[in-house]
This record gives sequence, C-alpha cells and structure tokens, in this order.
Amino acid sequence: MSSQHAEAQNLAASLPALLLAAESLSAGFAPGRHGRRRSGQGEQFWQFRDYRGDGLRAIDWRRSARGSRLYVREREWEAVETLSIDIDGNPGMNWRSAPDLPTKRQRAVLLALALGALALRGGERVALARRSRPVQGECALPRLALALEQPAVLPAATGRFALFGDFLDPPEEIAARLAEWRPDATGGVLVHVLDPAECDFPYDGRVLFTGLTAEAPEDVPRAELVRSAYRARIEAQREAVARLAQSARLVPVFHRTDAPPALALAAIRAALELD
Repeated sequence: MSSQHAEAQNLAASLPALLLAAESLSAGFAPGRHGRRRSGQGEQFWQFRDYRGDGLRAIDWRRSARGSRLYVREREWEAVETLSIDIDGNPGMNWRSAPDLPTKRQRAVLLALALGALALRGGERVALARRSRPVQGECALPRLALALEQPAVLPAATGRFALFGDFLDPPEEIAARLAEWRPDATGGVLVHVLDPAECDFPYDGRVLFTGLTAEAPEDVPRAELVRSAYRARIEAQREAVARLAQSARLVPVFHRTDAPPALALAAIRAALELD
C-alpha cells in the first residue's frame, strides 16, 4: 500500500470527527461578509444620492422629506465570491514533536475546514485549490473534506486564497510556488504553521535528527550549542515568508501547533476581512 493511499484511508476514517471539530471551532465566529464597496444589488445600505430620474419608486421619501431635494437609497453590491483553500502536501507537514500535539497537517486541515465553514455560512463559494470545483450551501463542507483525498490535478485558480503550509523551503523556492497563484485585488492569507520544537529548538545533548524523506540523518553531539544559531535562522525564515506573502498580496499569519486553533482562526478571519 502506498503512503498516499494509506494517508487517504486514515483521512477518510477521521472525517466525521474532523468535520465536527471544524464546525465546533467555527461556531464561535460570525461569518464574514465580503461585499464589493459599490452600489448594486444587495441588502445592506450603501449611501444616499441625488435623484436622477430613476422613477418614483426609487425615491427614499423619508430622507427626502428632510429638505428640498429628492434622494435615492442605494444598496451595496454583494457578489458571491470564491475562496480557494490550499494545504501544502509536503511530507514534513506530517511531523510533530510530541504525541500530544497535532501534526502540522492536522492543524492546517482543521483550520482550513473551519475557515471553509465560516465562508460557506457567509454565502460564499469555497474550493479546495487544485482538488475540487467551488461548492456552496449547507452540505458543501463534507464535500470539501472529501476533496482532501483527491490528487491535485486541477489548474491553479485565480481570485482569493487561503494557503496553509510550513514554508520551510528556501525562500526562492517559496517565491516560485507563490508565483503560480494569482490573487485578485481581494488578495488572501498565507498561514505559516510550525511545530513548537521547530520554533524553540528545545534539544540538549547528543541528538540524531532524521528527516521524513530520504535525506541523511544528522548527528549533533551537543544540540544546545547550535540553539542560538538555529533560532536566528528560523526567525529569518519567518520574516522571509512574511515578506514573500505580502509581495504576493497575501496577509501572513503565523501559527504554532501548541497554540489554540481559535486564535489562528480569528487572525485568518481578520486578514480576509481586510478586503
């Protein structure tokens, strides 16, 4: 059995609990609205303007009665937007430093589905980038979750994005990947997810560091001696990722997997409300 097939089976088995957790996480937040700030069809008041021969039914008589001019009440145009969510599939996302922590992928999936639930409740369409077409409505979240098992075969989308990953590759490789995405004027968010051990380097003594791929293990005789240099390097990586995100019109949000997911979801939602 391939590792991809085993991962898909494990994901399918955990979907009910995962969906429940995502719905529970999103329940504490009101869904956002992403209206385009201009006049058009919608329910929200936009502005009053002078009457221009629009017809008597368009006149707001209550406002017009305050003076000698006729006014028309305009509503804000609300377009149904599409939010495309992408979760990095690199093997390093399956790592965690302690059994009581989620893997980076598990936390990214939880946040992505909770964000999807919020967007769907707000009337938006949501797609799992490269894996599903946009979906909408009350029954759309399970379809998004099932799409996590699908291969990434669809072309890159344009529009508004939420990208999740650990972004530990060299900055030039991250820049090349971000160049494949083409956010529109509403931009999006890049969520940088790391394990606490990747941030703090809490190791002492002799440590054998092994990777999740075919890379050779690295034997460090006294790990505490490289802690300062490592922390400086990971901080430089975080700063580089934030700059690259901003250059791609994405708001950077950093999250450690030992932090409450609700804090991350609040930051992500706030970032997407900036449009």
